Order: sequence, then C-alpha cells, then structure tokens
Amino acid sequence: MNVAFLQDAVSAFLQKMTALQYRILPLTVAVCAWGCMMDITQANGFAKDTEPDLDGAVTDMSWRDAPKSTVSRDIVDFSVRFAWNDETGHSENGRFIPDAEQPYPQGIWLLTLKKTQSAAEMEMRCDTAGLRVAGVVPAAVLTALQHLVETHGIARLNGHSKRDTALGELLDLRIDYASGESITAHAEGGSATLPEKHWNPLWFLDFFRTYALDNGLWLQHDVP
Repeated sequence: MNVAFLQDAVSAFLQKMTALQYRILPLTVAVCAWGCMMDITQANGFAKDTEPDLDGAVTDMSWRDAPKSTVSRDIVDFSVRFAWNDETGHSENGRFIPDAEQPYPQGIWLLTLKKTQSAAEMEMRCDTAGLRVAGVVPAAVLTALQHLVETHGIARLNGHSKRDTALGELLDLRIDYASGESITAHAEGGSATLPEKHWNPLWFLDFFRTYALDNGLWLQHDVP
C-alpha cells in the first residue's frame, strides 16, 4: 500500500473531523447554556407557574417595595372583602345565631364606603346570611375611617399578596385616595396569614355597624 496515499487520507480525515468539531461545539455550548438558564430561571421563580403548588404551599406575590404610608388622608373609595369565621355567639339547630356580643353572621363580608359630592355611600353585605345594609352617611365617616386606618397601621399591609390552596384566610382590600395613592392587600388560603397587628376584620365590622346604627341603617330585622 502506498504510504503517501495513507498519509494523505489520514490528513484529510483529521481536517474533516476538525471542521465538524467546530460546527458541533457552538451547538453543544448553546444547549448547555439554555439548560443552565432554565435551571437559574426556575430557581429564582421567574419561569414557574404562578398557581399555588398542589401541596398547599404559599405563593408569595407581594410587592415588597410598595409604599407603607400615604401622603393623602382623603379617602375617596374604600372596599374590603373578607371571610368572617368567628364562632362566638351561640348555635341553634347547628346554625350560627348572632347575639348581642356577636352580631355578625359567618360568611364572606363586603364592606364599602365611597365618597360622593357631599356625603358618602355605605354598604355592608354578607350574601351567605342574606344580610345587606346600605345607605348614605355623612362625609365625616370617611375621616373617621382614615383615623382607623392610621391607628392600626393598615398601610403597612400595602403590597401584601399571598395565597395557597388551603381553606382559611381571605382578604381583598383596596383604599383609594384623592391624591391617586392607594393601599391594596390580598390573602387567600389557610397559610396566607396576615399580621394581626395590622389586620382584624372585627375593627371594620364594628366601625361600619356603629355608623350604620348612628344613621338608622342597621335595623333589628336586618339581623338573621
């Protein structure tokens, strides 16, 4: 066999392999880089689904840089929806019956107070109990509500947003101010707890009921 021929053949083969290597290498690097990016993305939570994990783990979507105070003190629109599960009171045939110490039936409550031209429109609603109290109250009630917000540091909840698949906590809070500022908070699920220092639904139930009574809106027949 011609030695020179074999040398030429081997040299040509090595050249082809070298060229092929340079073509494959970028693809290999790209695939590896993509895989690393996927790992990094998932580790930092950017590519994961925003739905709660099946095991009930809390999904935290809070905006940690949300302002924790407002410059304005002029509330124009207040709305809060929450679950009230306190069983204080007494039961009759397995059904919760409000009493003097606990006049609020269990269920999902919606409390709203909206500024109008010269007054404010108030509503208290618990659909599961068939209860609705609504009417016009003085604009001064909005000022009193802002005092309640400041007393309990409600603005500290701004940006809070947690949820899971377990039953329990429920809160949808929004407070809009004349300045365009707002306070929002959301919690859903048994593990999506809120700091007790800044949230207690009884503060708002008592507040709304007091002003409903003062303005002749909360009547005895409104209580189941």
